[in-house]
This record gives sequence, C-alpha cells and structure tokens, in this order.
Amino acid sequence: MNQTEIKEVRKFGMLDKIGYTLGDLGCCCTEQFRAMYLSVFYTLILKVDPIHVGILMLITKIWDAVNDPIIGAIIDSKQLKKGGKFIPWIRVFSFPMSILCILGFVNVSNWAYGLRLAYMFITYVLYEAIYTLVNVPFGTLSSVMTDDVKHRTALSRYRSMGGTIFMTVIVFVGPMVLFVDNKPVAGNFLMLSAIFALIGLLCLQITCVCCKERIDVPVRPEGEKLHYGKVLIEIAKNRALLGVMLFSLIGMIGASVVNGLNTYLFKDYFGNVKLLAVSGPLNVLYAIVVFAITQPLANKLGKKEWCCIGAGCAAGIFAVLFFIPLHSAMAFIIINGICFIGASGMQVLVWAMVNDSIDYHELRTGERNEGIVYSAYSFFRKLANAVSASLSSFALALVGYEVEAAVQTPETVQAIWKGYTGLYVIGYGLAVLVLALLYPLSKNKTADMLTELKARRAASKSGE
Repeated sequence: MNQTEIKEVRKFGMLDKIGYTLGDLGCCCTEQFRAMYLSVFYTLILKVDPIHVGILMLITKIWDAVNDPIIGAIIDSKQLKKGGKFIPWIRVFSFPMSILCILGFVNVSNWAYGLRLAYMFITYVLYEAIYTLVNVPFGTLSSVMTDDVKHRTALSRYRSMGGTIFMTVIVFVGPMVLFVDNKPVAGNFLMLSAIFALIGLLCLQITCVCCKERIDVPVRPEGEKLHYGKVLIEIAKNRALLGVMLFSLIGMIGASVVNGLNTYLFKDYFGNVKLLAVSGPLNVLYAIVVFAITQPLANKLGKKEWCCIGAGCAAGIFAVLFFIPLHSAMAFIIINGICFIGASGMQVLVWAMVNDSIDYHELRTGERNEGIVYSAYSFFRKLANAVSASLSSFALALVGYEVEAAVQTPETVQAIWKGYTGLYVIGYGLAVLVLALLYPLSKNKTADMLTELKARRAASKSGE
C-alpha cells in the first residue's frame, strides 16, 4: 500500500466501528454457537460419553492453539493483495467456515459409535483450522485500521458489542428453538446452526466492506520462519502481557465452563430449560448498561482497577450462592445478570489492555512488535478455549450426569449447582488475583507510561 493509496482511503469513523462490531458478531455466530451447544449436541443428540467429548475437545483445541502462530506466520508472509493484507483472508475463508459450522450439527446418531467419534473429530478439526484463517486476520485488522490510541480503544469497546449482541440473541432463541417439552430436537440444532452460519457470513462480508486498512505494515519475507524462542523471551520479559494473558486465560476458562453448564443447570436443576429464554430481554438491558458504564468507569478508576473490583464482587456473590442455593430461576437470572455487569470489564477492556501491553513492550525495549504480542495473546485465548471446552464435559461427568437418563438423580442435580457456582468463584477469583498481583499497569502507571512514550517519540522525531 503506497502513500497515494493511503490518501484515497476515507478517514477512520463510525463505519469502521460498525464494521468491526459486525466482524466480531460474525465470528461469534459460528464459534460461540458451537461453544455453547456443540457439546450439548454431542451428549444429548449423538449420545456420546461426556468423557469422550471432553477428550476430543481438549485435543483439537490444543492443536488449534498451537497452529495459531503458524497460520499467523503464513498470513504475514504473503504479499499485500488488493483490498489489504488481512481483509482478503476474511472475505475468502468465511465461506468454508460457515459450511463447516453447519456440518458439525448433522445428526449421525444412527452411525456406529466409532464412526460418530471420527465424524466429530474430522468436522471439528477442519472447522477450527478454517476459523483460524478468519479470526487471526480479523483480530490483527485493528492494528492496521488506525494508529490512534483513542481509536483503538474505541475498536476494543465496539468489538465487545459483537459478542454481547450474539449472547443476547442466543440466550433467548437457543432454548426456545432447540428444546421442545424440555427435550432436545436434533433437526432444530442443524436448522439454527445454518441460520447463524449464514448471518455470520453476511456480517463478515460487511466487515470487509466497512473496515479499511490504513497503516502501511512490513510483510514477513516469503519463507521466513517464526522464531518461537525469541517470542518466548519477549513474553517472559513483558509483565503486562503476561498478566493480561494469564488473567484472560483463567477468566475465559471460568466463564466458558460455567456457560457450558448453563443448559444443564436450567434443564435439570430448575427443571425447565426454556426459562433460559427469560434472560434474553434482560440481557439487552445489561448490554446497554455495560456499554454505557465501561468507558467512564475505566477512565475514572482505571482498566485494571475496574476489572478487579467488578469481577471480585461477582465472585463474592457466587461464593455466597455456593453455600445458599437458590431455587427460584428468576431470582438467579437477575443476580447472575448483575454479576455479569460487574465482571463484564474483563471481556470489554481486555483488547485495550493488550494495546497497553504493546506500549509497555515499547517502553521497556524501544521496539514496537504488535504482531508478536497479538499472536502470543491469541495463543493463550485459544488455549483457554481448549481447556474450557473439555472442562465443561469433564465437570458434567464428575457430577455423575447420565446422558441416557430422562431425569437425573437428586444428588446429581445438587452437584450441578455446586459445580456451577464453585467454578464461577474459582475462575473469576483467580483471574482477579492474577491481574492484581502480576499486571503492573494501574491507572497512574498507564498514564505515566503514555506520557514517557510520547516524550520519547517526540525526541526521536526531532532527532531525525
């Protein structure tokens, strides 16, 4: 991209924010739908042992995490094409990603058990590989859309809205469509996966039109290898990056495992899975509140401080619920929503904290390596998905859940509640502890860092 082409690109504005929001929504339409309901489909429709489901997801997700930087290096090694460096990848691979999402929900319950496992493994691995070819370019896209710190923070905030919109819709629609008389319907899983896959495809294609690459970035020479040793050394020296990665890893695992048990909590503990849909309208309100308060609270308290306070309070509330079970689904939905508002800073502000980690790296080394930092963080997010996807199934097996039983035993039902609330406390509590002790960028230190970097850049520019 030469300077003439850069000048022809329109200025950064609301269209970019909307496009980036839709991009995250497009990714969530397949990835998060699978995260919420694929293990449910495997256990309740395909009748696969939860232990086998957990092992399958653990193996495939770990491989997906490992190949993330490999695919990132492949993308980096390609020369710029018409439309930018990252957008062409999103445009092309969003099509097979959508198809593979649908194939994952095909009912093969009449196949032999071994063939079912083989089908699950093949469709899972293929989907995750193609999804990486979409998600890595999308995640890196913000670094070339603008180099303005405020704009990047805005992109982080708007990106979080994509996942919020999806979760608001799926929490309402999922239980209403996928279950009839509290029983799962195989054909409805396939139908809903197709609908969300098509919506996701459309959103990602709109992203390719609305988002523009404005920053001229160096391209990795063809055939150049990624130096993993150098990456590990840089990660080990960057406390900010280590803090945000471990904080995000633990928080994501806690949230994902709890979400994976959500269907079973309402189906078996509260006795009516459709009650999940009641939280749909409330989620709209919660999403609006989160979007409105996150930026002001982060500005006033600091990103680190707000994440610790909000998520810490949520963990404290669930610690009380662990010992004092609720039997009212509505009371639980309301309390859970309030805790969601408190813990939401972890999801909304994490991308801005990654940007702060990039600045921290520049402060310590004098170099700015966005690609290395992002690929390292992406690896840990995938690792969190790997662990959480299998832990939900392992937790289900641990409480003694019987996939063939129409009604679970009272002991299993109570164990589901203990597991749900206990895992919430452990996940969010540990995440807060890691952020408070390891992540060095408090509000004041972040301000000092940005001031020093601004002075260094000005001095460097004047010395040219």
